Amino acid sequence: MFRDRLKKVVRKAAIKAFNMEFDTEDRDPNARGNPDPSKFDPSVIPKIVDGDGDTPGANHKTDIGRTWVSAQLAGGVPPFFVDIRPPGEIATGVLPGALVLPLELLKSRTDALPKDKSKRVTIYDQTGELGSDDMATWLREQGWGLSRRLRGGFAEWIEHDEPIQEATPPEGGSHKVGDPVRLSDGRSGWIITAASADAYEIYFEDGTTAGPLNEAELGS
Repeated sequence: MFRDRLKKVVRKAAIKAFNMEFDTEDRDPNARGNPDPSKFDPSVIPKIVDGDGDTPGANHKTDIGRTWVSAQLAGGVPPFFVDIRPPGEIATGVLPGALVLPLELLKSRTDALPKDKSKRVTIYDQTGELGSDDMATWLREQGWGLSRRLRGGFAEWIEHDEPIQEATPPEGGSHKVGDPVRLSDGRSGWIITAASADAYEIYFEDGTTAGPLNEAELGS
């Protein structure tokens, strides 16, 4: 009992000595020795904001942040990345392991997405404002409930020197994802998959595709 009373005396003395009365009033409405729950003021508690800056986390309903995704990568549990940028922008690289499916193509190629719809799916474009939000929303409506837009897109990802995967030709091949090609029939397009030297898939500006094609069928 005596020890508790001594603590109160010392506390009051410290508050007065360091001019802390105003601070304690702001932080604790009951600091004046009147612990009355009915006088509790909830406004003194900072509001919790779900999704802040570049770091919306796992509980955000529409977005995922760069730093959170980077932590997933470092921990060995990355989401399933889908790159919906135009193929001509792929030459600079993609997020590690990303599936390249241009925006116009993704809705007809959901068979390439995880069969397990509880898997986290992260959709990204160049800036985060070029269709990834709408596409992530659409995928959630199709059952991939953890589909999220990467806030800031690829531009913010590389701005902060996060890891990327550079495209390389498959074994025995000389073409890679993102390369422009011209087929023998005169059509021009870009490579969007390069499973092997005999299994390239080409995407054309009109939204159509061709493949699998082999090296001999590709121009430059």
